[in-house]
Amino acid sequence: MESKVRLTEDLVENLQPDGRDVIHQDSLAPGFGVRVTPLGTKIFVARARVNGKPVRVTVGRYPAMSVADARKEARATLEAMRAGKDPAADKRARAKAAAAKALTVEQFADRWLEEYVRPKLKALTIRDYEKIVEDVVKKRFGTRAIGEIEKADMTALHADMAKTPRRANYVLAVIRSLMTYAEEMGLRPTNSNPAKKIKLYRENAKERYLDEKEIGRAADAITKCEDDGTIGPHAAAGLRLALLTGARSGEVTAIEWDHVNFSRRWIRLPDSKTGAKTIHLSPAAVQVLRSIPRIGKFVIAGAEKDTPYARLGNAWLKVRKAADLGDVRLHDLRHTFASVAAASGMSLPMIGRLLGHKVPATTARYAHLAQDVAAEANDTIGAVIGSAMTSKNKGSAKVIALKRAKRAPL
Repeated sequence: MESKVRLTEDLVENLQPDGRDVIHQDSLAPGFGVRVTPLGTKIFVARARVNGKPVRVTVGRYPAMSVADARKEARATLEAMRAGKDPAADKRARAKAAAAKALTVEQFADRWLEEYVRPKLKALTIRDYEKIVEDVVKKRFGTRAIGEIEKADMTALHADMAKTPRRANYVLAVIRSLMTYAEEMGLRPTNSNPAKKIKLYRENAKERYLDEKEIGRAADAITKCEDDGTIGPHAAAGLRLALLTGARSGEVTAIEWDHVNFSRRWIRLPDSKTGAKTIHLSPAAVQVLRSIPRIGKFVIAGAEKDTPYARLGNAWLKVRKAADLGDVRLHDLRHTFASVAAASGMSLPMIGRLLGHKVPATTARYAHLAQDVAAEANDTIGAVIGSAMTSKNKGSAKVIALKRAKRAPL
């Protein structure tokens, strides 16, 4: 309900509530008025249309603000509103800016992990992000306000990690995601992400393939480390499966007994880095699976029941040292599986299918290995045909079977 009167100190002081929300419009300043709530609270307001929409802004409260001061403030507010500005939006922006100054990086990082990372990302990625937040983000920026972090801070952090370029780039990507979420929550201005547009390090990724002798050394070291208690039976089995299947370490530790089909000799993972995936099992891999003690639902079981093995990479570091394979990463076991497949004459599409690649370009990195097989085959064929062409008895040429690389048993 509304009424139109000239607002004065006496009039406003004597306004009484009548059980309704009533606005008394000032006759001297159109758009300015005082709202009397059912409980008798008196609130000065300014009302106008902004971009075609009605907007009402609180100017102040009576008697903390006088009628004269409220009218003056309302006129300035109405002028801004008629110019297309939205004081309410400006007020909200100022409130968010104030919140950004009050909210620390540590507080917001915990919120980001809870609201975005844990509900939406995969388990291994969640663990990586949590570790980076604890080891880098909080230690470096924890007590600073989320809205105060600048590009210079990111550049300095990146430079300090120059000795580990791959890790430096990954940490920067994690912080970039954190700051993007801060923008989405209105705690940073749009396009203010301080971790963007920083030149990354060249990682010079190197693919390492184990030859047959090295595969044998790795297998012997797994057995030795298991026998002397350096690693447990589940870690040993996980490393053997990584070699025998080419599966990623995170996929190996995610396998549950319900995923294993011994009769069809496969493992059906409902989720992986590339979505649902089938891991095919050789007889040697089946033998490994049958030898694993069953503790809970996970095949490669963790310390507690129904938890997966946490860090297969740590077990590999111990085996790698025992096998004297100092430059071989756990992921290189996957490359080794692919290299053996290529050297055995398998096509790139088949290798990609076995590894679970969704994009053919990912498998193309093994093309040179397949080309080596083609070159060897070409030499063999050329030798046979050349021998037939120069032989006195043209019908005596003997076809030579192509050599196939053998995979060393584990």
